Order: sequence, then C-alpha cells, then structure tokens
Amino acid sequence: MDLKNFTEKIFIGSVNIMKTDEWKWPNRWGHDRKKEFLTDLLNYAKENEFWEQAAVIRDVTTEIEKETGPVSSNTEE
Repeated sequence: MDLKNFTEKIFIGSVNIMKTDEWKWPNRWGHDRKKEFLTDLLNYAKENEFWEQAAVIRDVTTEIEKETGPVSSNTEE
C-alpha cells in the first residue's frame, strides 16, 4: 500500500469514528483547541474531496458550537 492510500485510510477511519460513542476528546483539550482542530480537519477534508468525512466533521462542529459558540469557517483555498 502506498503512503497516499495509507494516509487516506487513516484519515477516513479516524473521522468516521467521530460518529460513534467510542470517540472522546482528549481531556486536556479546551474549546479553542477543539475549534482549531475541527477547522484544520474540515479544510483538509474539503481540499482532498472527502465529502462524507466533511459532513461528519460539520456534525461534530455543530455539537461544539452549541457548547462554545461558532467555529471559524475560514478555509484555506
């Protein structure tokens, strides 16, 4: 398996688990770190056309926004 396929598998699997109850945020991450992570993750998903994973990330972002307020929508284009 080449590095690109491996990276894609890891990315897809890592994001898809966010749909389950098995996934939890690291205890030491505050709201700002979560927002930064989700923004970066969504940018990567969009840039690489992982549309299903982008939807999962948006769902998680919505949950965080309910707790903390809007997550930055700035995307690197």
